[in-house]
Amino acid sequence: MTSTSESIGILDLILSEHKYMRDEYEHFKSVDDTAELNPRVRDWIAYVALHGHKEEIAFYPKVEVYLKDEKKGGHHLIEHGIKEHRELEVELKKLAEQSTITWEQIRKAVAKLMHHLDEEETDIIEPLRSKLDQKLQLELAQQFIDAGRLASKKPHPEMSKNPEKAPRDNIDVGLAEKR
Repeated sequence: MTSTSESIGILDLILSEHKYMRDEYEHFKSVDDTAELNPRVRDWIAYVALHGHKEEIAFYPKVEVYLKDEKKGGHHLIEHGIKEHRELEVELKKLAEQSTITWEQIRKAVAKLMHHLDEEETDIIEPLRSKLDQKLQLELAQQFIDAGRLASKKPHPEMSKNPEKAPRDNIDVGLAEKR
C-alpha cells in the first residue's frame, strides 16, 4: 500500500479530490491572464476526467452493493453517477478542444461538475460512511489510486453509461492511450 491509502480511506480521498476541483475553479476566477489560465484549465480538465474514470473503475462497482437500501437504490445511484460523468465529459471535451479557453465553456463544465459532486457527496458518499469499515475503505482507496495508472486523463463522453461495461471501457481506453 502507498502511504496515501494507509492514512486515508476512499471516502475522504474522493472528497479531497472533489475539494481540489472546487478550489481550482475558485483559483481560475482570480486569473486575469489567458496565457496562464489556458494551461491551468487544461490540467484541471485532465484531473476531473481522470477522477471520474477512477471512480468508474475502482469505486462505483465496489460500493453499489452497500447502497442497495438507499431510497433510490444502489444500481440507480451508480447508473446516474456514470450518466452524469458522460454529460460532464461532453462539456470537458468541448472545453479541451477550444484553442483558447472561454469563460462561457468553463461555466458550462463547472455547472455540470458542481451538480454531480453535490449529488454524489449527498447520495453516495454520506450513506457509505456508516456502511464501509476502515479496512475496506483503505483497500478501496488503494484500488482507486491504482486505477489512476490505468485510466485516461481525457474526457470520453462516448464510453458506455452501463455500470457493468463502464469499468472495462475505462481500462481499455486508458491503456490504449498509454501505448
